[in-house]
Amino acid sequence: MQSHWYWYAGLIVLATLPVAWRFRGAGVRAWLVYGLFAGACGALASIHARRLEEQREVVRTLEAVSPREEKLGGYVGSDTCQACHPREFETWHQNYHRTMTQRPLPGNVAADLTKVSLTLNGENYLLERVGDEYWAEMPDPEFRLLPRADGIQAAKPRVRKRLTLLTGSHHMQVFWIPASRPNAQLLFPFCYLIEDRAWVPFHNTFLRDPALRDPIQIWNNNCINCHSTGGQPRPRQTSLATSDTRSMELGIGCEACHGPGEKHVAKNQMPLARYLHRAAGKKDETIVNPAKLEAKASSQVCGNCHGIKWIPGQLAWKEEGFPYRPGEDLDATTPIARPARTDLQPWLEAAMKSEPRFKEDRFWPDGIVRVSGRDFNGMLESACYQKGDLSCLSCHSMHHSNPKDMLKRNMEGNEACFQCHGDYRSKIVEHTRHRADSTGSLCYNCHMPHVTYGLLKGIRNHFIESPKVETTLKTQRPLACNLCHIDKSLGWSARHMTEWYGHPKPALTADQERIAYTALMSLKGDAGQRALMAWTLGWDSATAAGGSDWQVPLLGQLMADSYSAVRFIAARSLRSLPEWSEVKFDFVGPEKARSEVVEEVVRRWEQSSVSKRKDPALLMTPGGEIDFEVWRRLRSQRDEKSVDLQE
Repeated sequence: MQSHWYWYAGLIVLATLPVAWRFRGAGVRAWLVYGLFAGACGALASIHARRLEEQREVVRTLEAVSPREEKLGGYVGSDTCQACHPREFETWHQNYHRTMTQRPLPGNVAADLTKVSLTLNGENYLLERVGDEYWAEMPDPEFRLLPRADGIQAAKPRVRKRLTLLTGSHHMQVFWIPASRPNAQLLFPFCYLIEDRAWVPFHNTFLRDPALRDPIQIWNNNCINCHSTGGQPRPRQTSLATSDTRSMELGIGCEACHGPGEKHVAKNQMPLARYLHRAAGKKDETIVNPAKLEAKASSQVCGNCHGIKWIPGQLAWKEEGFPYRPGEDLDATTPIARPARTDLQPWLEAAMKSEPRFKEDRFWPDGIVRVSGRDFNGMLESACYQKGDLSCLSCHSMHHSNPKDMLKRNMEGNEACFQCHGDYRSKIVEHTRHRADSTGSLCYNCHMPHVTYGLLKGIRNHFIESPKVETTLKTQRPLACNLCHIDKSLGWSARHMTEWYGHPKPALTADQERIAYTALMSLKGDAGQRALMAWTLGWDSATAAGGSDWQVPLLGQLMADSYSAVRFIAARSLRSLPEWSEVKFDFVGPEKARSEVVEEVVRRWEQSSVSKRKDPALLMTPGGEIDFEVWRRLRSQRDEKSVDLQE
């Protein structure tokens, strides 16, 4: 078995030969020391080679019960790119795209699985590591798939399953186990929140109506679309979850962005041919570089995954996967759905009727995307994209960025916008009416506010717009001004918009005129709006502008929400506030226990020495007490529509 350790051992032996030769007169001792040293190097190399073979065997056994990696259709795999593109390979290797789907091997698993015991709906789930393998003992996940006679409730059998796939490695990690007929991957019902170092039930991490039944999650039918390269679901119709799924590469590989590389490799294998081709200054037609495409085509490379698409050829997709390849026209095969512009997509109205919740589960009422991971939908509707040269690569980079957000150097601030709007560089204060060094003068906060929901937080919307109170009234999308000035009302924002920018004064209700927008939406909004408010009330830029001493009762109300995701976000925001970091709250625990924590939080806040703001906008009485009469009235007006955001 060859390995780099053999080379290291050989180099060490060669390096010590002159020393051994110099002391040859010392006789047997020198040669004995040399022999022992060389033997130790050889033993280390042998041990490492055996270890590598053991790891390869672990991978082979995983591949036998999970979707295969096959190099078809011109795909060659990312490892093939390393020899000629070592720096690009290294930066890709550090990126979270690569680890979007991977095998559960040591070094890949975010949690410590030495011995984990979890409980869900009164049933026990055990996780453990055995050598380099990870196993789960649990109720049979296929029990729901089995046909049963009406009224007969058999006890769930327990099974021992090996974890075979991982999804995610940045914010959360999801685990998959094989179905009884291998290849199909079923969900392990807990996921690990990496930043919080917490195990939580998977379905409770989504903003989903608790009255809805949890869907059956099969990796082959859902995640394969964008969490692998060249995925082909290939379902096989039986009574159980069965598939013959394959992908060209697990995770997002080089060829997901650059296209299949077989022809490129064949053309450039010989170094001389490469150098001659480059010296001639000719374009290499065998590979796609998104950075060299025009803005629309470049952005479509990202939009293939980061967009909500309509798939007209479902049967063909299930067998062959998405036909789009980088550099082609995405709209020709799987067009991005644009509810905001059905005049350009007249077929979409009829298509959405076949899936009644399609729009409301993904978009704001005006058709602007409201869920995470679909940023291309937002940018697509922006004037900067439609009338300018904005592309994803204007701000982001795979190979020249911090993997956390993939923003290029200096793109964290206003330089991103000054690329095109350079005239504002010298008049930013005149434009924003805020200090130049304040968050109020950060272009992103006004024009790309956190009104997209996903991953248990607010995320910047990539629909670039100017804040208008009228837009908020029509679309229900939160106003950027009030996401920083969390203690102010829509009326306050409207007055400033009229004074500063000449906006017409909109017709507002008495509550909208005088009560803080975040308070109104925390009590009256739909579940999606409440989730955004829960996040905003703990956002550092918002607490810097609007204070951190008054929102505890509101966060307590949100911790009692019927939607588990809202409860989680509210508790996290509460813990981010001064003096509240130690609050213990199980967001999926018994309702009685949750209520006791909330009551204690509010009681502690009422009795604290913190000076209460006697501001009616914050639902406080002139005496500094919570105005429960107004509170209850607003709570009774809550938008209780069913929400199931498809992030």
